[in-house]
Amino acid sequence: MKRKYLKTLLYSSLFLGTAIATSCTKDFDEMNAPWKDAQTADIKSLFNGVVASMELGAQEQATSNTWIYPITQLATTVGNSAYSRQNAANELWENYYRALISIRLTEKLINESPDKAKYQNLQAMLTILRAYKTFKMTDIFGDIPYTEAGKADQGPNNYRAAFDSQKSIYESLLNDLKTAVASLTSSSDQISIGASESLLNSDIALWKKFGNSLRLRYALRMSDANGTVAATHVQEALALPLLENIENIGLTPAVQNFTGEWREWSFYAGIYLRMGSTAWEMLSNNNNKDGSGIFDPRAKIFFETNAKNEWVPKPQNVAMSDGGEPYNRRRDDDWSDKGAGNLLSNVNYYFGRDKNIPELIITAAEVYFLKAEAAAKGIGSSANLAAAKTEYENGVKSSINFWTTMAMKSVVWKENKPTSLPSGAQLNTILANPKVAFSTSASTTNALKLIYAQRWLDNFRQPYEAWSLLRQTDATPKATLSDNLYENDFGIIKRLNYAEKEYQYNLDNVNAVTKKMDINDWQKTRVWWDVK
Repeated sequence: MKRKYLKTLLYSSLFLGTAIATSCTKDFDEMNAPWKDAQTADIKSLFNGVVASMELGAQEQATSNTWIYPITQLATTVGNSAYSRQNAANELWENYYRALISIRLTEKLINESPDKAKYQNLQAMLTILRAYKTFKMTDIFGDIPYTEAGKADQGPNNYRAAFDSQKSIYESLLNDLKTAVASLTSSSDQISIGASESLLNSDIALWKKFGNSLRLRYALRMSDANGTVAATHVQEALALPLLENIENIGLTPAVQNFTGEWREWSFYAGIYLRMGSTAWEMLSNNNNKDGSGIFDPRAKIFFETNAKNEWVPKPQNVAMSDGGEPYNRRRDDDWSDKGAGNLLSNVNYYFGRDKNIPELIITAAEVYFLKAEAAAKGIGSSANLAAAKTEYENGVKSSINFWTTMAMKSVVWKENKPTSLPSGAQLNTILANPKVAFSTSASTTNALKLIYAQRWLDNFRQPYEAWSLLRQTDATPKATLSDNLYENDFGIIKRLNYAEKEYQYNLDNVNAVTKKMDINDWQKTRVWWDVK
């Protein structure tokens, strides 16, 4: 897999600064040799390396398909893959702390450069990336090492980093985003890497919108746990430029120069993934197997029929088996060859096969829904359901157009491929559907349920984000029929456990956070902002 950053840096010893302290100077020197080599690393290459580190990992995606989708009810599973969530925890932990070492080094090189002032924009962009990656980690794990982490090169005292509280991390990062965006400048004296900047091509205006939009997302996420601080950030973010229209931020393999092969592997490994009744009921008026009840075009983009070409959702929370091989590559030659035993509808095969559909970070549609949430709740301004309705409807239209565009642009997508965007009249018909229609006379609770439901749908290929939304609100779509499958196997999971190496090398600090709780019980505890 190609990379634009220095492997020696990202594979430096002591990821997160926690490692076995040896008494042997020789061993210590050998372990830290990559750090010595990395001191001459190029700032621009290191920056693009941080961008590259945001690619979704193999275990992260496999865990999405086996655990996070059924937890969020965006999809469901049949059978039991026995796939361990710990695989994703280990991978996410290692990826983040290797990247954090790279970030710390880049910041050090900028601070020591005689041209430090000319790196102001790169520093701000790096801060935005650090904030995003850290928010993602703390949302998945809760308290994590942060302030002291990634500093192994500074000596033995930094080998075993203490954990920061999620509250302190959130407050710090929101302030960092505010400062970073304010420091972005169009001054001609700035050192720019131009089109070689691999995320947003050095588009400063777009970087500002990206940072502001992240600030709005995470301020609202903590609003029930820390309302006063959240309200200030929401109010300020709403007054600043935010992502809109077709401004969607993510990584695309062809642009960021990675192959995306883990996407296909995770689908083929996750052959248990199927369309569930919860999402189906959000997209169709009835259960007609011919699909005549489908009113939202995203149904045919997110999902597909079974081997009999029928639309058959799996009851969300009822144990059920299914056969076939709906994610086998042989379907490139015969799309209908899903295996005779495939009796339930599947997640669309092309999401695994098309390696150029972006790995999303935040969409314009989500930003519209965030603005709708703020207006409905009266955070940052007085509650205004009319304003919430406008932003909500903008979000629905933006989401439908985005996902339709993704399917239209796909090279491998052949069957049921849309040929044009929905017309304005078609979009208005969708907005008028009773399952979507927003009434300004609705209660705040019901208005928020609509907003969260559509944001949840837009998060279809961001299941970890949908999981955060579920935990934050406890108001995303859920099935009412249950045989306790969901409660016993999925709904009880509130966070991922810490990496195994953290227990091995940093146990005292882990125990200070978990109070020596059993790892299975720890995953059932809520993160700080999950107060619903």
